[in-house]
Amino acid sequence: MNVMLLAAGEGTRLRPYTSVLPKPAIPFLTIPLAAHVLSFLGDLEINKLVVNTFHLPQGIHDLFHTLPTKAQSVIFSDEVGFILGNGGGLGKAATHFRGGGSFLLMNADEIILPKEEDVLQKALARHNSQKNIATLIVKDHPGVGTKFGGVWVDANNKVLGFGKTPVPGAVRAWHFVGVQILDEKILDFIPPNMESNILYDAVTVAISQGHSVEAVPFEGTWFETGNPQDFMEASKTCLEYLTGEDSYQKKALQLALQRYSTEKTSATRTASSLKLVAESAEVKSSSIKGVFCAGPGAVIEEGCELTDVVVGRNVRVPAGTKASNVLFI
Repeated sequence: MNVMLLAAGEGTRLRPYTSVLPKPAIPFLTIPLAAHVLSFLGDLEINKLVVNTFHLPQGIHDLFHTLPTKAQSVIFSDEVGFILGNGGGLGKAATHFRGGGSFLLMNADEIILPKEEDVLQKALARHNSQKNIATLIVKDHPGVGTKFGGVWVDANNKVLGFGKTPVPGAVRAWHFVGVQILDEKILDFIPPNMESNILYDAVTVAISQGHSVEAVPFEGTWFETGNPQDFMEASKTCLEYLTGEDSYQKKALQLALQRYSTEKTSATRTASSLKLVAESAEVKSSSIKGVFCAGPGAVIEEGCELTDVVVGRNVRVPAGTKASNVLFI
């Protein structure tokens, strides 16, 4: 199967960190966000892995040259001048998908922890059996219709439309987690040579012309990481999973670390902290509270007072540093 990962975004809500690294390269639990996406793809056999770029493109190139993607080939679709959006970005890369049948499109910076490991396989089987032009992976979320736009469906989970406002005929709305299986016919619905949104500018038009689009719900946990507060809250919750009792979330996170961490990590919980520290990280005598992640080669000098802090690969935190709610990358 061919896969496209959307990695062109500027990550504006996560600035200033995304001024240094593109969001898919930001460390989450000591490995890049993109590594968690690749872990979600699991054992999916990937022929072409197409990654689009715009913001800090060399950082995306370096990231995917480093990560073990298991794809037969990794192809970059570089957007220059202006960003094309998820629809326009796919349109620019369309030649890589024509003639290849259905393919998967998803964001390169998602944290999705499925309860069942075969979520993608089940969605693909449903996509093929129903001859959908698009199949969207969705879940329950209390923010649908308020914080997030929804995928509005009928009683059979056929998609009728998108947005925060209910669509006529819909019986409920699901939260779209950014993963979709697309028939290559969708490429004909993308406006050429312009910025566009795959759902509103292509899938919606396909629905209006009678094509089948379906939502496939899954059980699992999805995290918002778009801004510093949500990023740190997601880190805290995931560290609670890693240091807690056995759960599907713990299993999924451990699997991601096993697959994509370049060295062993140690997760610990105390009364005042939740820590994930890479084997080569050096944490000297300092006060550590709340969430704390230290990637490979990180050094925290003596006398630091850190609360809710992430330290990236090979980053040194100077002696005496006092910081809270910060990513040192």
